[in-house]
Amino acid sequence: MSLNENAAMPYHPADDEPTGTAAAIQVALAKAEKQLSHRKGVMGMGMTKTPSGRDAIVVYVDQQQTISQLPAEVDGFPIVGDVTGEIRAF
Repeated sequence: MSLNENAAMPYHPADDEPTGTAAAIQVALAKAEKQLSHRKGVMGMGMTKTPSGRDAIVVYVDQQQTISQLPAEVDGFPIVGDVTGEIRAF
């Protein structure tokens, strides 16, 4: 079966695979989740940018004191703490 399309923007699923820095931060985020998600006060985490534009890992915590217990970086990516308070599902 041929996938001949006349779309303005052809879709190539392989193009969606992260490479370089994008892949590296995803690996670092997975590592950070394994290292930090079980810690008391850690509510969640994700990817962000520092004010200077550098890729970073954001860790959502329940209180300011928890930030001081986080590592400065994981796999070379800085950790940015963000106090959200307790997160509960309704």
